[in-house]
Amino acid sequence: MKRLCSIVSVFILLTIVPLTAAADCPALVKQALAATDSLCKETENNQACYGNISLQAKPNSQVENFVFSKPGDHANIGDIKSLQLSPMTLDTGEWGVALMHVQANLPATSPNNLLLLAFGDVFLENTAPIPTALDGQVGNAFVNARWLPNTSSRTLIALNPGQAVTVVERLADNSWVRINLPNSGETGWVKTELLKVTGDLNTLSVVNATQPNYRPMQAFTFKSGTDKQNCAEIPQNGLLIQTPEGAGEVKLWINQIVIKLGSTVYFQAQPNGDMIVTTLEGHATVEALGVSYTAIAGSSIHVQLDGDMKPISVPSLPQAYQITDVQNLPIDNLQRKISIHPPLTEQEVTSLKKTQMHNCLGLSCNGNNANCPGNSCHNGTNNNNGNGGNSDNKDKDKDRGKGNG
Repeated sequence: MKRLCSIVSVFILLTIVPLTAAADCPALVKQALAATDSLCKETENNQACYGNISLQAKPNSQVENFVFSKPGDHANIGDIKSLQLSPMTLDTGEWGVALMHVQANLPATSPNNLLLLAFGDVFLENTAPIPTALDGQVGNAFVNARWLPNTSSRTLIALNPGQAVTVVERLADNSWVRINLPNSGETGWVKTELLKVTGDLNTLSVVNATQPNYRPMQAFTFKSGTDKQNCAEIPQNGLLIQTPEGAGEVKLWINQIVIKLGSTVYFQAQPNGDMIVTTLEGHATVEALGVSYTAIAGSSIHVQLDGDMKPISVPSLPQAYQITDVQNLPIDNLQRKISIHPPLTEQEVTSLKKTQMHNCLGLSCNGNNANCPGNSCHNGTNNNNGNGGNSDNKDKDKDRGKGNG
């Protein structure tokens, strides 16, 4: 029994008591990350974990009894409005660390989720709409769920008669509703008249049909401090994001910049400075102001931001990063083990830039290719969202029947 008490006491000292200045700098970092790893290993889908002292969390306005004040606390990410983490303070040993598991647009049946690991002087504010939902049920016929709310848009899935669905958003006139697609992280549009919805439709959020459906912490504002420590072992303030193995590409909206990644990526961002997207393995496509480029492992992309953390320039072409900027990142706390890719060589960077500029000259573009300045590869329609056009009111039953419409 004495031995058990001793083990518990050591665990509490490791994970809750602020780190002391008596320990040297590498030990402070190691201890904070070990505490985070221990306390956050049971973090569930769409949860945030308070990993290390200190951070300040603000809940959404409608959330009651919100508790997220000490290491080991967990909270639903949909309840969190913002997080402010503290930079490393050597005299007290404080260094804010938070970990999140985010479904994003991954299938609900996926065993793993997107992982976000924030550390140091980092601010995160959720900009996705506060989740609302109603239960729904398909009527007595097969119903098509579509990419856009019109019967000319492509069909995503045919729903079975009587099938239960979750309704999450609506058009202003309530003619169409957006639902979560079964066993998927994606959404689709269904004519309201073809569903039996439980509850008041007016409680759902009204959305612009052409805008993506971003879930909590899939769209957020992010900034990181620039303070430097006299300690090479302290990772620079920032955010690591990693997709699970075999998940494909995940789409995020960070500082109003579209990020598509299938990889492990390190983010930094300062107001009136740059957002830097650094790909440690895999790839990350960065789109701002209608232009996108892809940073492969060993490279980074910069986007200039204004004081409100909004983009004011198109992304830079990819460039090699400095190994000193990434070598101490806490990759051992990720859910999938990786090795940081060496910086690209000058030859590799030149080849990568030529390839992406080649695409932007229209030599290998199509309507869905975003690697193009301005509208050089777009035909004026919203091809990224399926077929456009107005709702077809001539055939009210066009969405009835499996595979029709």
